[in-house]
Amino acid sequence: MHSLTSVIENTRPQPGELAIFWLAQAGFAFKTASGVVVCIDPYLSDVVEKAFGFKRMMACPIAAEDVPADLVICTHEHLDHMDSEALPILAKCPRTRFAGPAECVKGFEKAGISPERRVLLTPDSEINLTGVRIFSVYADHGDLAPDAIGVVLDFDGIRVYHTGDTAYRPERLRKAIELSPDVLLPCINGRYGNMDAEEAALLTRDVSPQLAIPAHFWMFVEHGGDPAAFIEHSARHAPKVKAVVMKPGEMLLFRKPNHGLRCCSG
Repeated sequence: MHSLTSVIENTRPQPGELAIFWLAQAGFAFKTASGVVVCIDPYLSDVVEKAFGFKRMMACPIAAEDVPADLVICTHEHLDHMDSEALPILAKCPRTRFAGPAECVKGFEKAGISPERRVLLTPDSEINLTGVRIFSVYADHGDLAPDAIGVVLDFDGIRVYHTGDTAYRPERLRKAIELSPDVLLPCINGRYGNMDAEEAALLTRDVSPQLAIPAHFWMFVEHGGDPAAFIEHSARHAPKVKAVVMKPGEMLLFRKPNHGLRCCSG
């Protein structure tokens, strides 16, 4: 079986395509037609168990030292989104840059990442990094992470909305909705203030993407999450949207405009 690293490195999306890999929990990797690899919220260690006793229930599909990333984005500082054990390992790749809100930038500094490789993502901002346009959008994670953000990533015209950890606040998520994402990656665990499966389906209706992939479920017993319920609620609330549950290490090749999908295991 090919490793996920080799799959990422050997995948060659064509113009108008984006390769999407689920890393489990809220973690995703993307590869563009120009060969850029972006990771968002990769949880690659067992640091949450060490800190809080929450055991990892899904095996990690890729080791931190094998991640071929040009850019790593963290939506907030919680350890399952900003993996403090993985960061110094990811940083050993000299081309990798790291971006996130203020608390994450502090975490990058603690991990020994040099200033020129740390990028602050401020609320409602837009920035271009490694050829990817990043729109920082609202997320409501309450007092648990006051500066948490979501992001809409524009990969050569394919827009992906990663909600980060957020409650369902359609009136405050209007900017993300108006950016017309092609792909939606919503949290669905329904705990710690996050959207549950039906709320994520309602956001899917609001966004009306071509593809929705649920995230933030089954990594920890304490987190919950029901992807089957998300599929069922999406079929009712957003019947025109293709909702797909991925397994860790799986790849989807998203094609625009006709959302053809090709799946394979890493």
